[in-house]
Amino acid sequence: MDARGWWPDVLVGALATGVLVATPAPAHPGGRALDALGYALLVAAGVAVGLAWRRPRAAATLVTALLAVFVVRRYPDGPVWVTGWIALGVLSWRTSRRVAVTGAAAMFVVLSVAAVLAGYHGLLLAAVFAGWTAAAVLGADALRSRRRYLDGLRERARAAERSREAEARRRVAEERLRIARDLHDSVAHGMATINVQAGAVAHLLSRRPEAAGPTTAAALTVIQRASGDVLDELAAMLAVLRDGTERADRAPLPGTREIARLAETTTAAGLAVALTVQGPVQAVPRVIGTAAYRVVQESLTNVLRHSQAATARVRLESDGDGRVLVEVGDDGPARAVAGPGTGVGIIGLRERVGSTGGHLQAGPAPDGGFLVRAEWAGRP
Repeated sequence: MDARGWWPDVLVGALATGVLVATPAPAHPGGRALDALGYALLVAAGVAVGLAWRRPRAAATLVTALLAVFVVRRYPDGPVWVTGWIALGVLSWRTSRRVAVTGAAAMFVVLSVAAVLAGYHGLLLAAVFAGWTAAAVLGADALRSRRRYLDGLRERARAAERSREAEARRRVAEERLRIARDLHDSVAHGMATINVQAGAVAHLLSRRPEAAGPTTAAALTVIQRASGDVLDELAAMLAVLRDGTERADRAPLPGTREIARLAETTTAAGLAVALTVQGPVQAVPRVIGTAAYRVVQESLTNVLRHSQAATARVRLESDGDGRVLVEVGDDGPARAVAGPGTGVGIIGLRERVGSTGGHLQAGPAPDGGFLVRAEWAGRP
């Protein structure tokens, strides 16, 4: 062990030795004055005090033996008795309750036997030894219990802080995932619309340039609207990501009210959408309405991008008691479901719907085409 770590113990031992040797103690009747052995015992007691923190068992054993010799030799009482109390207190503080009680009992027995050997009679001295050792052990035990209680409070505070940090990281991760999903849903739909319209304009210009006037203008209008929506959504997302302290200004999240407009823009993009609405869909909770909107948006985007369908069917139902049903189908050829691991598309929709308490199914429809069905069961 590094010797530099012992200097506090050496200092404590030197101070204790100085106090014990320098403090006079008058001899009691029938006793003897301090001689060379007595002073040697005082020096040893001071050394034991210095060892108490690092070697509590050895210090308690040494002090017990020294005090027993003091009693047998009938040396005068003095500060040397404090070393026994210190040794037991440190033993209780640094070890366990059982070790401390054992040490106190051993010191009581040894000192009581030494008192009998020295010719002391009666129970007074034994009672003093018993009370003295018990006070040392119980006092240190109370301090140890207090220390453990404070350590427990600090550990619980650290655990709570770690829990808060983990919760904050989890919320940040969830918010990033939500932003990524919203960005994918909105941008993918807008870009699919732009792609379809741009392809139609290019095809028309290459085949029938003389008839491109009105049709081209309509297609370019759809492209302008879709690209504007994409840019607005991107600007809102970037504002949220930039602003770390205040909620950025952005358009409210879409819900069931916006599904009709979505059907109109998709129809303008070249895919006829038949929308059927049943029940009080305005009463659908906002979080479920947003998920339903994203289901319709992603499904129509997939039809535009991956299907040769000419029409799509969107059905939205609500019974006013919490049950919501969204179905999106098309009349194109059957398509495979997106495989796991993509993190977007159907996989992302299934996670989004599941996080709001719903269930999503997607796959080839029995009568052809592809069918996406999301349902929220409502209150039991």
